Amino acid sequence: MTPEQEQWLIQAIQELQASQRELQASQRELQASQRELQAAQQELRLVQQNQQVLIQELREGQAMLAQFFRESMDRFDERTRAIERRTEAVERRTEALERRTDEMAREMREIRQEIRDLRRDFLERR
Repeated sequence: MTPEQEQWLIQAIQELQASQRELQASQRELQASQRELQAAQQELRLVQQNQQVLIQELREGQAMLAQFFRESMDRFDERTRAIERRTEAVERRTEALERRTDEMAREMREIRQEIRDLRRDFLERR
């Protein structure tokens, strides 16, 4: 082998070794990146699981709120109907009292008229 070939061979081996070191460094970087990626994927899975839990809790909360709202509306409707029934009963009693008051006023007018008639009769007899 000539000195030039030997020099070329040494240089090629050195370049190969440098390339191997670069390759190993790149492989280490790749492995580190893969670990980071796996950690990020695991974190993403945890976030997605938490998101699913939150969505489920939100749905349950909405269902509970809807049930509470329905029950509240039912109670409100029931109370409204009870108030309407009492109002109608009060209106009927009021109407009855108005009729009774009118009847009593009529009777008072009749009594006054009878008193006037009696007075007149008494004065005419005297």
